[in-house]
Order: sequence, then C-alpha cells, then structure tokens
Amino acid sequence: MKHGTLNGSVGFCDPAVSTAELYAELSGFLEPAKALASVPVSGYRVGAAVLAASGNVYLGANQEFAGLPLNFTVHAEQAAVVNARAHGEKKLTVLAVSSAPCGYCRQFLTELMAPLTVVLNGRARPLEDFLPQSFSLGTGGESLLSGAAPLHAETAAEAAVRAAHLSYSPYTGTKSGAALLCRSGKIYAGCLLECSAYNPSISAFQTAMTLRALNGGAADPVIEACLAESGSAPLRPVFRTLMAAAAPDAAVRFLPFQAQ
Repeated sequence: MKHGTLNGSVGFCDPAVSTAELYAELSGFLEPAKALASVPVSGYRVGAAVLAASGNVYLGANQEFAGLPLNFTVHAEQAAVVNARAHGEKKLTVLAVSSAPCGYCRQFLTELMAPLTVVLNGRARPLEDFLPQSFSLGTGGESLLSGAAPLHAETAAEAAVRAAHLSYSPYTGTKSGAALLCRSGKIYAGCLLECSAYNPSISAFQTAMTLRALNGGAADPVIEACLAESGSAPLRPVFRTLMAAAAPDAAVRFLPFQAQ
C-alpha cells in the first residue's frame, strides 16, 4: 500500500490521492482485515475496511462463535463499523469489502443514516444501489454513530456501565454494555447496536467480543465478564450461557444500572 499505514486494526489513507487511488488503497487493507476473521464454522473469511472522514481506516472481519447459533455471527461490515464507532468516528464515507455485502449487512449499514460508497472488486457504488428500498422505522435524527466515543475505564465493571450509556437503541430504548477483562489485564467493552430490521442488531456481547478479536486479543483468555443494562430487551437472560460457550472459565457479573 503506497500511501496507507496499518497499526493493529486501524490504518490511514492519504486524502490527497485521486478517487481511483483512494479506492485501490482502501481495498489494499482487505487482506490484513481477512486475517482477523474467526471462522470455526464456515472457514470463509471476509474482510472489510471503512474510511472515516478523519482519514482513518478501520478494519473489520467476520466473527463466528463456536458452540453458538449462526445468528450470533458478526459480519465483516458490521465489525468495521463497530471498530470505527469505538474510536469515536462520527462519519464514514467509503467501505471496501472482499465479498458482496449480504442483505443483512446492507440493512445494518442504513443505520448510518448517511451516504456511503461501497467498493467491491474495484468498482464503487452507493449503498442505495445495493439496497434500493431499505426498511426504516425512523430514529428521530439519531444514527448508528451518534454515540460514538472512545471508552476508557479502570475496571470491567466501570467499562460495562460506560458502554451501556453509549448504546444505539432507538427502537427499544434498552441500554446494554458488556465488558471483558482478559488475563493480560486488557478490557474490551461493547454496547448494544440496534437495527430497524431487528435481526441485524448486535448485542453488547457481540460488540465486545468483536473488539477483542480486532485488537488481537482472541487468544487472551477472558477471566471476567460484566453486564450492565436496563430496558425492555435485556441480554441478561442469555448472557451467562453465551459466556459459558465463549469463555467457560470467566466469572460473570451483573451490575445495577440506571439509564440517564
């Protein structure tokens, strides 16, 4: 990549290059992205790289969870958005993908509530070409990136609470945050991200596990998992079961939480 750099799951594109060069450069991140995939079920790796208005590039890869139903899989496009959101990005402009986005991902991406160019096999097309009549319930001006913000915390419990506050949940009003403390001492926290089509929504468990994988922590054992939430669509009834499959030795804690 002539102009790009890569540090973990975050890179950079030179905004001074031509549009064609920019698309080619962004596509150059797809192989490193695919390397971050976890595919114990399908064996099929998908990579995504999304360009933010800041010039930063965020990688995503499909994350499958052995022992759990396939509908818990996080798709590469979703993972890239989760990565960008966790870094506080408020606007995404171009998404490069190694395979055609499925209908599930096309619907999820409409939650950005903003134009997005999709680059596939060197060809750039607007998102609406992939999903010309998308379903929407309306969010009153809120978008998937409205609550985007970096999250810093000293403990898993604190991280779970902070993540819950960052939830994007315009449809149920649920606030849900999960934090994973790993043996290395690193903490990965994720929040609920809803979709108007409901099923493409991503739980706090999925976002936390995805950020752990994208940041190279897949082999770092989870020793504690905390869940903080309130609202009508809680993750709590299945959280212990999910953690038993993903990290059977982790202690699970449920925290009191008061939505603001």
